[in-house]
Amino acid sequence: MLNDVWLFLSKGTLGASSSMHDSVFASIFRCPMKIFDVTPTGRILNRFSRDLDEIDVRLPLTMQLFLDNIWVVLASILNVCIVFPWFLIALVPLGIMFALVNIFFRHIIRELKRFDNVRRSPWFSHVTASIQGLSTIHAYHKNSDVMATFTTLMDKNNAAFLMYHFSTRWLAVRLDTVSLSINVLAALMVVVFQGQIPPSWDGLALSYAIQTSGLLQLTVRMASETESRFTCVERITHYADNLEQEVPEHIKESDPAENWPDQGVVQFDRYQMRYRESLPLVLKDVQCNIRPRESVRIVGRTGSGKSSLGVVLFRLVEPTDGTILIDGVDISKIGLQSLRSKLSIIPQDPVLFVGTVRYNLDPFNQYHDPELWRALERTYMKDAISGLEKQLEAPVVENGKNFSVGERQLICMARALLRNSKVILLDEATAAIDSETDSLIQKTIHEAFTDCTMLTIAHRLNTVLNSDRIMVMEDGKLVEFDPPAVLMSDPNSRFSAMMAAAGSDVNKYLTNNPLPDVEESRRRRGYEVVDY
Repeated sequence: MLNDVWLFLSKGTLGASSSMHDSVFASIFRCPMKIFDVTPTGRILNRFSRDLDEIDVRLPLTMQLFLDNIWVVLASILNVCIVFPWFLIALVPLGIMFALVNIFFRHIIRELKRFDNVRRSPWFSHVTASIQGLSTIHAYHKNSDVMATFTTLMDKNNAAFLMYHFSTRWLAVRLDTVSLSINVLAALMVVVFQGQIPPSWDGLALSYAIQTSGLLQLTVRMASETESRFTCVERITHYADNLEQEVPEHIKESDPAENWPDQGVVQFDRYQMRYRESLPLVLKDVQCNIRPRESVRIVGRTGSGKSSLGVVLFRLVEPTDGTILIDGVDISKIGLQSLRSKLSIIPQDPVLFVGTVRYNLDPFNQYHDPELWRALERTYMKDAISGLEKQLEAPVVENGKNFSVGERQLICMARALLRNSKVILLDEATAAIDSETDSLIQKTIHEAFTDCTMLTIAHRLNTVLNSDRIMVMEDGKLVEFDPPAVLMSDPNSRFSAMMAAAGSDVNKYLTNNPLPDVEESRRRRGYEVVDY
């Protein structure tokens, strides 16, 4: 019977822990990006590692020990009181003293445990950052500095950990004093009531009193530790219930039709955005109209806001003012899943997940093999994948390290092709790519995505000249938006200045590319933004 009770308790605690993990995991995934900007990685890792370990392993163990021993202690004291009823009188001051010690200690150990949990997060953050930047640390010979910081953070964490355990020893000494008093009183009553109570009863009372001396301090310590370990539950539930969440994935009243978008028209209307309330605007009154199936390259200096355009297109950050319309639908009014499932992105650092080539191309098993091979063929990866031993079932290691950077980007392009999105965002890779792979990437962009509206965040000016139009961003503003030849024909344009600074021959380009209606474009550029 008892075993069944503990089996039920174990299953219950593990089920509760699993439910809490799922709840906080879902909450973290639904957080807006600004939460991750201000929350150290170690703080999140601490929740999912040490805090959950406390809830999974240590909290059920201490709770079980407490529940096991509390009944033994109460039964032992009750037996002593049955044998010596006068013991109840002495038990009152002992109980008062015990209660005072326990009340004082409970607050201390709870705060020390919370302090121990908090002090662990900086250590986790430092270890994570050190692993991610290991090559940089070695390159600049900063090993000793990193180790010194690690030692300092470890000492601080250990100090809190030791104080927590020292406090339990402090309680044990005080409770042993109370337990000793029970033993002394029981022995005294055996002497006082000699001849009035059978010797067997005297022995029974003494044996229970001695048993209590060992179990009392353990029971109270387990009760206090159980309460202190509930701070981990408090920290987990805080993340699960109080973190800011993104808007719903679907909004039934305003979600667009299933075939939306069918053209790919993107309009920015006086759009403004800041990453957090206390920060300055990073996009300022951006207004433009991108036509269907148009290839637009976005250029600008570091911090000009070109990457922020991709952030707002996927609603990773909500607008401060203004709207973005895709085929006439205000994207701020629809659900996030309804928006993001219709767009595709090829990131600057292409991401592949652990699994197979098939899983990375089609994670939801929505397409058949001929469609996968067709996408690989259009991105010039068919020969490379078919040359692998298991082809589409070939393994992909963590971060896709068994493929080159260029191959990973081509696989990401194949994944975008499969989705058949009308709007695609490409963030050009800044990593070193061999010229042959780079030419394949550029060729794929020009051939495979002709039926899409393509926005490319360009980091290299030599790749932007064959686009339909070029956006020039400066200090969060869209200052120029015209075909390359138009911008380069104006020596006062910012794009011409950027090309000249990069050492490009503007005159040679204009000779090979006739200027389309220059006077009309210049007249229309009397406004800050040209709207076609």
